[in-house]
Amino acid sequence: MHRSPYGYWLLTRYDDVATALRDPRLSSHWGRKHAGAPASDDPFLRSQQVIFRSFNMQDPPTHTRLRALVQQAFTRAAVDEQRDRVLGLVDDLLDAGAARPGHRLDLVTELAFPLTITVASEMIGIPTDEQLRFRASFEDTERLGDPTATPEQRQAGRDALVWQLATIAGVVEQRRHEPRSDLVTALVQAEADGETLSTDEILAALLTIYTAAGTTTERMISSGVLVLLRHPEQWHLLCSDPPAVVPGAVTEILRYHHPNQQTTTNRLALEDLTIGGVTIPAGSTVRVALGAANRDPSRWTEPERFDITRREVVSLAFGQGIHYCIGAPLARMQATIAIERLAERFPDLRLADGEVRHDPRRMDRYERVLVELHR
Repeated sequence: MHRSPYGYWLLTRYDDVATALRDPRLSSHWGRKHAGAPASDDPFLRSQQVIFRSFNMQDPPTHTRLRALVQQAFTRAAVDEQRDRVLGLVDDLLDAGAARPGHRLDLVTELAFPLTITVASEMIGIPTDEQLRFRASFEDTERLGDPTATPEQRQAGRDALVWQLATIAGVVEQRRHEPRSDLVTALVQAEADGETLSTDEILAALLTIYTAAGTTTERMISSGVLVLLRHPEQWHLLCSDPPAVVPGAVTEILRYHHPNQQTTTNRLALEDLTIGGVTIPAGSTVRVALGAANRDPSRWTEPERFDITRREVVSLAFGQGIHYCIGAPLARMQATIAIERLAERFPDLRLADGEVRHDPRRMDRYERVLVELHR
């Protein structure tokens, strides 16, 4: 239980994190701090108000209503419809790597990035010629939650958020007049008990879904393969029977190297509460460290050991409770296919010497992981 100098409580133990994720006294409705504020003509403040309408930033009963509507467009059947597309994309990207001189492939920029950005962009209707700019804009918006960001970085983040929502709004408006068999149309048409989603709720939901389907899964795939290759005995075990072993390997990757060390949605303490023997005052901001919780030695035997056959306590990788990640099935499916096809096609895959580079902006991810595609 750590009181950060940046003004929030950080929870790191498994039991404390699991408790916080399920405790209704810790509100996800961050917009309540701005409740009653008049509508603003400022584009950024207006965009911020839209973001606060996202289903993952609401409490019941609003959260219950919004999530039920969004879930209609994000069922397992809808995810399964993406399977052939994901498989085709993975094989195309691996073919391209195998055809390059030296048969080299950057797992970040030439596999995980184009795979997840294409799937996520297609799901929410981002035009092909805007996909790279749309994904890149998230590098700017991430700085909005960084207390060390410069004024210039914060302004770039504000501008990026305004542009993102304007782009998605154009797609939503188009689908209202020209429905298609896609996620945006499904959200526009979603209805339960006579209620539909408002335009702001649709925009916020699509931005949330893009983040879950794209940016986080991107890191999960590239970092996951890196971990496997740094544990060659685990990689060889996986290659012995990929269809049987890969699902468990994905679960262990999520535990061992979570792609987002903290949750992206802060919690707000609605009243004084005690967690782990520490009293958190009402009005406090609370964050949970999923990466730390997933290596808690009180929950796992040898938590620092990477073991794809591990059969122990379920991790908190996708959260718990009512806010369990709605994109979990899609993320697992993409990672499973990518790793399985790598193992089936290139069982002698290995890291290229000196070609692993951390992302200087985030300690929990990489900007380059170059491998050699040996069959």
